Amino acid sequence: MYFMKKRAVAVGLALAATVFMTVGCGKAKTAGGVKTYYAAIESGAYYEDWAGRLEEQAQMRGMEFDVGYAENSVEMQDMQVKKAMEEGCGVILCGPVSADIVTELKVAAGDLPIVFINNAPDDGQLEEDRYIYVASDEYMAGQYQAEYILEKCGSMEEINIVLLKGPKGASGTRGRTNGLKRTLKESGKRINYVFEDYADYNEETARELMELCIKSGRQIDCVAANNDDMALGAVTACENAGLDTQSILFLGVDASVNGCQAISEGRMDFTVYQPMSDQITAAIEAAEKLADGQSVKDMEYASEDGKYILIPFEKVDAENVSQYK
Repeated sequence: MYFMKKRAVAVGLALAATVFMTVGCGKAKTAGGVKTYYAAIESGAYYEDWAGRLEEQAQMRGMEFDVGYAENSVEMQDMQVKKAMEEGCGVILCGPVSADIVTELKVAAGDLPIVFINNAPDDGQLEEDRYIYVASDEYMAGQYQAEYILEKCGSMEEINIVLLKGPKGASGTRGRTNGLKRTLKESGKRINYVFEDYADYNEETARELMELCIKSGRQIDCVAANNDDMALGAVTACENAGLDTQSILFLGVDASVNGCQAISEGRMDFTVYQPMSDQITAAIEAAEKLADGQSVKDMEYASEDGKYILIPFEKVDAENVSQYK
């Protein structure tokens, strides 16, 4: 069985056009343009939103677009990529279920170039103008959180922090957590992580974990979460417990609609805008270039080694949140 949900993009008079296949270094074109396949980690609102926006960008460039949701199955994603290659796709967009399976995905894709998104492969798996990663520098998101904490807690020599992390092993979890911890460590202040656990980017899970932390009776100065949903779950837990939430800093990442609204209401203090639209535009532009055998090194924010396109995060707090709502 082939687990692929197809979304063909109709472009111009493509319905009446004859299909042409160009065989070469990973190229595959039809009368409708480059055939692109997005191998998503799973279904659900987040990745389906990515798929919808990727499709819009592909349509603007006259490209055909298909998507498959692996539902966190390594075997399913491998099969989807292989099938896309066999059906004549010219380039793969891929959010790998796990960074550990990137070698298998590259084998499944044959000679096709791959633009990785959503979850970063190890650097050694990337290759100039063939296997690239488009995102933002996750380390920077955690660094920005730490800088905000240090700004607001500058008079304190000891800071007690609750750290709520995303899925274990996810590149975003690693990068955001490392950026936070290393920047705080370099400050020279005494940093106490009074509670730290994986809440998998889930608001309800974060609320439950925060309730456990509150029951321990430990002093809390800041709650730093790898995304806004987890920060909001922590806020709710503290409100329900009757804590003085104005004496606690709540920080997230993503500048989601709910996160920005919470900052406007004074319930959250800080988040980091992830330029999702810019990432998606860059991913499709890079996919088209690689399918045509072109380099991505002339693209904005491309790294010198031609393996990354990293679009900067942006700091969001009460002073500028209106720009992101």
